[in-house]
Amino acid sequence: MSAAEDTVYHAKAPVKEGLQAGAVGAGVGLLVSAVQNSIGTHSHGATGVFARTGGTIGVFAAMAGVFAATDSAVANVRETKDAWNSVAAGCATGIVAGGFQRNAQTMVFGCVGMGALMGAFDLSGSSLKGKYADMTEQQKQEWRQSQTNTK
Repeated sequence: MSAAEDTVYHAKAPVKEGLQAGAVGAGVGLLVSAVQNSIGTHSHGATGVFARTGGTIGVFAAMAGVFAATDSAVANVRETKDAWNSVAAGCATGIVAGGFQRNAQTMVFGCVGMGALMGAFDLSGSSLKGKYADMTEQQKQEWRQSQTNTK
């Protein structure tokens, strides 16, 4: 990517992004709820996915939706896509997770922890392989220089 391509920002629709991610989060929550239901001993049968452990679906949906909406909204305000957007979105997600626990301390540590985790993940190239995996030696050297130069 050239420097000119980095400066062009395309706005996102936070509500649309949040709803899409919330739907995916609800699907993942349904899967986790089904696993929780199958492990536990109870008399609800298959409806236990919703009756007993259904709150998991809402937690996953809310966290995914809040993360995506916050990431898009912060990126639109700042007109850039970088790790700070993920830090803010991770913080908002941590607050939501702590809110489900009804504990202010969990909200604060969730904000700090998720914000730091998501910021580090974004800085690493949003990949478990990291930024360096697909770079040539020349690109690595240019990236290192760009990180040490002040603007």
